[in-house]
Amino acid sequence: MSTLPLIAGARERDIIAWHEGLALTLPQFQDDVARVAGALPDGTCLINLCENRYAFLLAFAAGLSRGLQTLLPPNRSKQTVADLLAEHAGGQVIDDAWVNAALADAAPLPPPQLIDADRLAVTLFTSGSTGRPSAHRKRWRALFAGAELTRRRLPFPDGPCNLLATVPPQHMFGLETTIVLPLVSGLRIDTGRPFFPADVQARLAALPPPRVLVTTPLHLRACVEAGLRWPAVEFVLSATAPLPVELAAKAEAAFAAPVLEIYGSTETGAIATRRTTNGPLWTPYPGVRITPTEDGACAEVAHLDDLRQPLNDLVEVEADGRFRLLGRSADLINIAGKRASLADLNLKLQAIEGVLDGVFVMPDHADERTRLCALVVAPSLSNQDILERLRRVLDPAFLPRPLYRVEALPRNAAGKLPRQALLDMLHTLGRD
Repeated sequence: MSTLPLIAGARERDIIAWHEGLALTLPQFQDDVARVAGALPDGTCLINLCENRYAFLLAFAAGLSRGLQTLLPPNRSKQTVADLLAEHAGGQVIDDAWVNAALADAAPLPPPQLIDADRLAVTLFTSGSTGRPSAHRKRWRALFAGAELTRRRLPFPDGPCNLLATVPPQHMFGLETTIVLPLVSGLRIDTGRPFFPADVQARLAALPPPRVLVTTPLHLRACVEAGLRWPAVEFVLSATAPLPVELAAKAEAAFAAPVLEIYGSTETGAIATRRTTNGPLWTPYPGVRITPTEDGACAEVAHLDDLRQPLNDLVEVEADGRFRLLGRSADLINIAGKRASLADLNLKLQAIEGVLDGVFVMPDHADERTRLCALVVAPSLSNQDILERLRRVLDPAFLPRPLYRVEALPRNAAGKLPRQALLDMLHTLGRD
């Protein structure tokens, strides 16, 4: 049996996290993990609903040490959790209150220092942005290897470095960068999850340098438009949705630092990066090879059980292995004999000055005569303003009819837009 450490890259008494302004040392973290592990019942899995990142980290590490996989549902609804419990007998729901009680009352059960590399660590579910959520299982060796590749690829400084994230740990991007990466690489994570730009600024300022901000295009846009002075960061890391070049350039000016993107999926984890302002090409991680297929693309990922993973994106691959994204295969639409990508249309919509957020939606059961709809957050613009600006960059066939201005889009905690939530919103708006 091959094994891997539960905690790597951290020296004795090193800081492993910052929790509410206090430094949490490695011995303290190990003691907290032991208490949570001691409180866990014998069973099959944990459904980790912790909103506090430190509580999530403790439950994840304790479950891994006890041989219990962590389930990360696509949402927190009671029905979704009930369905998972029905499918996984002996499952235990873990939330912040449960972890706090374990820390106060449980007898510690020191976890092993080494973990079976083939242990099933986590099952994640896709967001449902392109359809029904599906389950994807990850072994500890795959998560460990992916984190090591990310640590080596990104320009982290030598020595300790502090991460602040606006993304939740329940999403693959958040899990890899804010849970597994600190465990594997010695990076230190702030356990908070600030939402408003002023809170992000304050939490960054409270962290000692060097610092890195882990975020999404939605949060990055809000931070840029807030007009704040930002503490020094080594770089900003974004994922979960395409980052418009114009926004990346503004963010680099605001933060005086490079803005980098990770490309990946729930199925593959992180597999490529780029600096958005340097051009559209993505550079795969070592051991990753991207190849086009008839209906999309495929990623060959050396550290995954299934070496060949289908991708939902269309790609164009250069001779040196770098690739360009041409849009999601599920996003390609055909209207009046003309083809376009919803992702590209969304980027053009979101690039309009005054548009805070926006998305095109193709209704179900569409054909070539179907018209696109759009949901737009733009308090200072009228429908006519938005359509006039879209006419400058879009073929008339792709102008949205109808266009609804709304207060907010139904984004989930990771910043994604589940398709069913969009359809439900359109249905409600159509009845008003």
